[in-house]
Amino acid sequence: MNELTYQLLADVSDETGVDIYGWHIGIADRTREPEAVVEVRILGYLRELLKADLIGLGSIEADEAGRGVWTNWHGDVDELIQRAAVRYGRSDTVWNLLATATPRGVQVFEAEEAGREAAGQDPWAHVDDRFGGIWDEDGNVIEPHGDEIVV
Repeated sequence: MNELTYQLLADVSDETGVDIYGWHIGIADRTREPEAVVEVRILGYLRELLKADLIGLGSIEADEAGRGVWTNWHGDVDELIQRAAVRYGRSDTVWNLLATATPRGVQVFEAEEAGREAAGQDPWAHVDDRFGGIWDEDGNVIEPHGDEIVV
C-alpha cells in the first residue's frame, strides 16, 4: 500500500467518517493545483476506493422531525460518484460529504498498520505531516504512482 492510500484509509479507520473538505484542502495545499483539478483528483480517489470496497460515502440528513441523522449512501459506484460531485465544494468549510469506513477497508488498513509497526515505523507519523511523503514542496509526486490509489 502506498502512503496516499494509507493516509486516506487512516482517516476513516476510527469508523466515524471524515469530511472530504479536509482531503481537498490538504491535497490542494500539497499539489498547488487549481481547485477544479483537485476536485477531479479527489473524485477519482473516491471512485477507486469505492470500487475496491475500501470506503463508503455518507452525509448528515434531516429526518422527519428536522434533526440531523447519519445517512450511509447506497448505490453503484457511478451513482455514488455523481451524487458526491453534486455536493462537492458547496460550502466554504463543511460539505456534508463524508468518507466512511467499510469492514474491508478497516481490515486492509489494520493489516498495513500492523506491518508498519512490525517494521519499526510509527504508523501514525503522518498525523503531524498531513499528506507528507506523497508530494514534495513543489507539488511533485515523490514516488512512482504515489498520487494514485495503490493497495
